[in-house]
Amino acid sequence: MRADSTREIFIGTSYRITTILASLLCISIFLPARVNAGFSLGDAANYAVLYEGAGSHNLQINSSPVNGSTILGNVGVGTLSNGTPQAQLNNPAVINGNINFAGAVNISGNAVVHGTTNANVASVNSDLIYLNSLSSTLGAESGTALAISIANNATQTVNASSGILDGSGNRVFTISSMSFVNGATLVLNGTASDFMVLNFSFNTHFSGKIQLAGGITPDQVLFNITGGMNLTAGDTLQFAANNVPQAGTFLDPNGTITMNSVNLTGHLFGGDSSDMQIVSGGTIVVPEPSTYTLVLTALGMLGVAACRRATVKQV
Repeated sequence: MRADSTREIFIGTSYRITTILASLLCISIFLPARVNAGFSLGDAANYAVLYEGAGSHNLQINSSPVNGSTILGNVGVGTLSNGTPQAQLNNPAVINGNINFAGAVNISGNAVVHGTTNANVASVNSDLIYLNSLSSTLGAESGTALAISIANNATQTVNASSGILDGSGNRVFTISSMSFVNGATLVLNGTASDFMVLNFSFNTHFSGKIQLAGGITPDQVLFNITGGMNLTAGDTLQFAANNVPQAGTFLDPNGTITMNSVNLTGHLFGGDSSDMQIVSGGTIVVPEPSTYTLVLTALGMLGVAACRRATVKQV
């Protein structure tokens, strides 16, 4: 064999080994860190609203749009517990997203819907079942005791680092009491790699502003309303805050949900066997993916591309 041929084989083999090692490095160092960094919303992250749909009840949306939308994101209507829900979408609501039904399409009203309306979308129920299990699992964890008590024109800051770190990488808080009046501001401070879980075991009323700081995103902050079981008898979730902004993911599988006069950047999931109402100035916008998530996705794509290049080179 000629020396130059041997050299080419050596170089080609070295290139393949280096490329594969680089790919494995990206996958083994970066991607598992994301998996263990805290809770995941899974496919539900694509939805602004997911309604349980148990019983013969309704998802009612009739708020005026803000910046062109009442709901900017997808809406999912489940059929858990053999429910036959209806989406009552009335003027002046504007839905900039798809409306997916786990069962048959059942809509009344004359709101403007810019997306598609789809029947028999199985992932709606599977997303809800996953979220309900997530709520139960996280709600059973021990967290740092925290009283939220904020007067008008006052601010309370909660740092993610003060929460109890669970085995999945979540910073967990157990809310012992809450007084959150109009004009109050709650600041949740955490990095882009922090995940905060705030567990509530009582009826809630969010009347002030909720701000995120430090790089943490609405997909990484979970307001988990516990209580009840089997989509009934849970604690209520109510928003009424004079059109102030709030941010985060709100999950209440077993309780009644009523939103008015709040501009939420995040997600609203749950609704038990009662009507869910988004009325009188309530709006929801699905947040953009976090930079942290985008970087990890890009690393994964680079890893796949590197493996493909190594395969092509080998051929």
